[in-house]
Amino acid sequence: MKLTAFQYGKTELAEAMIFENGSFDIKQPIALLFFLIETEGRKILVDVGCDTMPGFPLFEHKSPVEVLEEYTSRESITDVIITHAHHDHIEAVKYYKNAHIHLHRDSLKYAKPYSIEGLSPFDESFTLCDGVEVIKIGGHFFGSCIVRIGDFVLCGDECYSEKNLTDLIMTGSSVNRENSLAFLKEYGKPCYTPILFHSPSVVGYIGHKIFFETET
Repeated sequence: MKLTAFQYGKTELAEAMIFENGSFDIKQPIALLFFLIETEGRKILVDVGCDTMPGFPLFEHKSPVEVLEEYTSRESITDVIITHAHHDHIEAVKYYKNAHIHLHRDSLKYAKPYSIEGLSPFDESFTLCDGVEVIKIGGHFFGSCIVRIGDFVLCGDECYSEKNLTDLIMTGSSVNRENSLAFLKEYGKPCYTPILFHSPSVVGYIGHKIFFETET
């Protein structure tokens, strides 16, 4: 199994979105990322990125599908897991017409503008294939999910910063505070390795970086 991270741009968020009770006047830079899980017989994207980001500035931006295709073809993607139906995580789904698209049913109405083909909505957490578990959290957004690969946790937007986890500080953009806090308490434990979708340190440049690769 192989996990590869892709960075296709940068933007900035108000501190108030990253941390509950943060300042609206302070801006923090964030990276724009998506991930590819390769396992026997499958290539699974976790989120797909965006070509546009209304209301937010884009820096060093490149179409996410172009960044992917420097590594592998879009036609080779078998599955796409959308962690939640926010624009920067779902807009580029239009490029993956041959893939099965996995999205929690609570997110369906928010995904309608994207006219998704090949949609496989799910109601409960499930195992997509050996070693890849999709877990509903529903803290950040309606139906929002994370993806577990063993001890590695692809966190979606359930947290933006390592500080959210280490200090149990919820983001300022949660639809369910109870679920958000439960996520932080569980996945902030030292037995997990959280991977953040907006951390500038995951890749650090426009392109891809192999996060890990195992023989099984």
